[in-house]
Amino acid sequence: MGPISLKDIIIDSLKYSASDLKMLVVLGFVLLLADTADNLTYVGLLGDEIKFVLLGIVVFLTILEAGYVFRIILETVQGSNKLPKFENLKLMFVQGVTEFVLLIIYFSIPILFFGVFYFNFLMSMDFNTLPLLNDIFIIIILGFTVLVYVLFPAVLLHRADSNGSFKSSFDFIMIYHKIRKVGLKRLVVVYLGLFIIVSIVKIVLTSTVAHNLPIIGEIIPDLIIAPYLLIFTTRVLGLIDVP
Repeated sequence: MGPISLKDIIIDSLKYSASDLKMLVVLGFVLLLADTADNLTYVGLLGDEIKFVLLGIVVFLTILEAGYVFRIILETVQGSNKLPKFENLKLMFVQGVTEFVLLIIYFSIPILFFGVFYFNFLMSMDFNTLPLLNDIFIIIILGFTVLVYVLFPAVLLHRADSNGSFKSSFDFIMIYHKIRKVGLKRLVVVYLGLFIIVSIVKIVLTSTVAHNLPIIGEIIPDLIIAPYLLIFTTRVLGLIDVP
């Protein structure tokens, strides 16, 4: 049996994202709280202690969000057609922390490597060429960042196949096979293309709602739009690995 067509993946993901309005609102409430707490950290009248507590709340909720997102991928790969419940928060939190650690590792290593390379290269070059080197360096960093961003979903898919094992995130041979199985072109087109389209849709919808509904329009984006699009993109990622 071949992979699911992109059309079927999108249709399924659109329905899936609205299949449980209760869970959609719960996730939206988490995003709303995180966004509100984050905005409050910039209020000058609040003391540093309160800002520190608010920052802690933002980090905690963001980690829970990351854990829930991974749970969607995990259950999608396992064949589930229902949105996961917000339960077993301890495991969800651990999975969220793991997600952040993996992001830091995967995105920092190329930057660190090229930072060292750039520093050594500078020591042996004429400073008259510095502006050109800066441009080249920025292009290289952006290129590697995009590459890691595009290929990182394969890491998540393999980790989901391994039931959330952290160690599996560095099994590069199996990750390579996962990319071969899904298809590099399919992975790039679906994930990068989807990211661009969803970002544009989110901006348009958010600004439209905020403009037409001055008061409640500030809440709807976090409560409904953001969680729906987050679930949608996550479901799409999980389905591209489902035969």
